[in-house]
Amino acid sequence: MKLDDLTIERIRSSVEIIDVISGYVQLKKSGDNYSALCPFHNERTPSFMVSESKQIFKCFGCGVGGDVFQFIMQIEGLSFPEAVKYLAERNGISIPAAGTRVAGEGGGREVRATLMALMKEANQFFQNSFHEEGGRRARAYLRERQIQKETLQSFGIGYAPSGNRLFQHLTRLGFRTKDLETAGLVARGLSDYYDKFRNRVTFPICDILGRTIAFGGRILGEGQPKYLNSPETPLYQKGNNLYALSLSRDEIRRRDFALLVEGYFDAVVPYQFGFRNVVASLGTSLTRGQIQLLGRYTRKVIVNFDPDSAGTAAAIRSIELFLEQGFHVKVVQLPGGEDPDSFLLRNGAQAYEERLKQSEPYLDFILSRLIEQQKDPFSPVGKQEIVTGIVPYLLKVPNRIERAEYVSRIANRLQIEEGLMFLEMRRHKPGRLQEQIHLEKASTREISLRPAETYLLTALLHTNFKEDLVDLLEPELFQELESESIILKVIELRKRGHKISVLKLREGLKAEYQDLLDRLSLSSSMSFSVDLVESSLQALREIQDQRRIRQAQIKIKEIQEEI
Repeated sequence: MKLDDLTIERIRSSVEIIDVISGYVQLKKSGDNYSALCPFHNERTPSFMVSESKQIFKCFGCGVGGDVFQFIMQIEGLSFPEAVKYLAERNGISIPAAGTRVAGEGGGREVRATLMALMKEANQFFQNSFHEEGGRRARAYLRERQIQKETLQSFGIGYAPSGNRLFQHLTRLGFRTKDLETAGLVARGLSDYYDKFRNRVTFPICDILGRTIAFGGRILGEGQPKYLNSPETPLYQKGNNLYALSLSRDEIRRRDFALLVEGYFDAVVPYQFGFRNVVASLGTSLTRGQIQLLGRYTRKVIVNFDPDSAGTAAAIRSIELFLEQGFHVKVVQLPGGEDPDSFLLRNGAQAYEERLKQSEPYLDFILSRLIEQQKDPFSPVGKQEIVTGIVPYLLKVPNRIERAEYVSRIANRLQIEEGLMFLEMRRHKPGRLQEQIHLEKASTREISLRPAETYLLTALLHTNFKEDLVDLLEPELFQELESESIILKVIELRKRGHKISVLKLREGLKAEYQDLLDRLSLSSSMSFSVDLVESSLQALREIQDQRRIRQAQIKIKEIQEEI
């Protein structure tokens, strides 16, 4: 994609950063700005700030910051051109084809663009095949599973026919065999390439923008494997994606909790019954990447994995990861060994809603499983093993009052003294909950400003008389000071007739200076006056006078040594 500066500025000025960011986190008014828990790292006290007047954001915990484009790039995992396009489409702004090429676009981006086009065409092929004569068996199978037409359309469910028809179709369209193999759609046989997905119902796996990046396929009839999934590719990493999230993310935000299930049908059927905040884990081994992705939209989750031993073990593993990321976790297990798919089809939405309301807090769920594992849970040995098993989870409860309440409930259920529980907890050194920050800090080094520099830069970003202030800033006053590059940028903008804003100042500056500007813009509580400006300028004059005196002294010494 090619973009010019005018188009970028037109999109930026048409978008309110508050509207965009509030779609991902809960913003609260904090003075002149807004605050929230940072969506990019795990924290319990808000350090994420957004300025409506300056149209920037900044996290004072992990250091990430910038304008609305930088936010979308980070939160959605997009390149700069993709973020611009995303915001343009969201706000109904057309992007002209002509313009200057964006630096860094090409190479890997071109490969991704080719694979995206390829996956889109493959998905369309599967959906067309579903409605053709050859897809009759797939249609019958999905009718038997009571999947409605609207649901099929919402999820883009299709059919992969037998033979090598996808390979033939895509190569006829001009796609290279190499790209088909890279996308995980074909594999090399003894004599030629063959379709990996054959005689299967297909489930497109989408990125957060709803673009197809992989497939899951359920075989029709007998055969192994029952479910076949795309391998990891340049587009798709299983541990960083959740099935159905592109469909459910808005409802997850609205209801402020996610329903986490295991398989494709366990997501499709609840969605059909109105549980539009459902996502599936793409396998039982949930990853930190998936939890961080979900954490962009909520910090509350109800886990509804299959009630067999594998599902129970997976639920417990996922609970540990969720706790590390600061989630509130509940668990629901359905009766009779049923999964969400079969339970809903048998009992309906109201019964499932009641089950969700009765979901157990994670510690109650784990305690019940630990009790079930003991032959004699109320013997001294049984109690000790249960307490040893539950303590690591208790230690991860961040709220002391909540932790004490759980200790009381567990002690009462096991018929032991609460003091013994606390003693056991003290014996276990709590593991440090590591924040999985997948972003580098914006600042590469800490910039130390003199008080006069801090005051004048902050005044430039906050005051009504900043345009007049520019005329007072002589470049010589900032020579060899940390703020010199910013001041030179200010003067340059003024000469070019641009208004002074943090967004304009950030352009082209090194990361540490961008970080500094963000912090000054969002954290200042100073009062400003002409007298204080003049005092700061006078302080800088004295600093420069001292610098020139030192330089003169050095020069005199050098001359004396030469004589």
